[in-house]
Amino acid sequence: MKRRLVLAGAIGLLTGGGALAGYGATRARVKAQPSDPAAPTLEPEQTPSPVPPPFSLAGVDASELVSVNTQAWFSWALMDRKDGNIIGSANFAETNRTCSMIKSWIATDYLRQKPSPSGARLADIEIMIRDSDSVSADRLMNEIGRVASFTRMRDLCKTTDFTPRNTWSQAVASARDMCKAGDTIAKGAIANPTWTEHVLGLMRTVRRGSWGVREAFPPAEQAKIAIKNGWDTTSAAGTYHANCLAIHERWVMVVLTRYPLKISANETYGADVCKSVATQLLQNPELRPLFG
Repeated sequence: MKRRLVLAGAIGLLTGGGALAGYGATRARVKAQPSDPAAPTLEPEQTPSPVPPPFSLAGVDASELVSVNTQAWFSWALMDRKDGNIIGSANFAETNRTCSMIKSWIATDYLRQKPSPSGARLADIEIMIRDSDSVSADRLMNEIGRVASFTRMRDLCKTTDFTPRNTWSQAVASARDMCKAGDTIAKGAIANPTWTEHVLGLMRTVRRGSWGVREAFPPAEQAKIAIKNGWDTTSAAGTYHANCLAIHERWVMVVLTRYPLKISANETYGADVCKSVATQLLQNPELRPLFG
């Protein structure tokens, strides 16, 4: 009996050992199985892309931005109204007759000095800006004083190349200074906010002299750009002047031109130069953050 028990125990051990061996093999097979496909997979860590520096005209080389094949003298300047930086042609500090371009200043300075204008004077301001009427400009200047007004322009706009004179029609300024004047006018530092917007509205809806810079932009964008162009003949010098001032909520652009009367005795020649300058600036990828 005892022998049978021992034998049975031995057989049990053998059987159990087989079971254990089977368990071990099963366990080994489980370990060898691939991981659960449902388990999350860790992605390799991505290196963040470098953040480009903020846009600034201060970092733009203006010397390569514009090239115009013309016999006209011309100068241009572009201001970023966000930070006040200005770039332009190498001669952007040279002066030219502003002609009617300076009427934008006359309108805002008149409304600064006389914030409760008569209906007659408001009508003068409208036709001075929208139709470039010069008789109206004379009436307005007679009331506020020419030298006094232009001295305020120099001081409030912080111009560097502009000299106040006792005449608006013969005033001279640089493209750089007219950028400063345009920005100062548009931000409401001259007339109060209501009158500032009134003048800008007139400048967006000019009826005479809408050529040049604004024509370089798509129609939908043109409606947002306030302009005041200036054009005239200087007979004594035998030259014609055609200038553009354009003000957008983000930027100000000024182009001045001057050329002999024998080349052209009207503004068309200068208007083409102004439009060409604006087109080249608008289409330059480096300036896309400014123009949108």
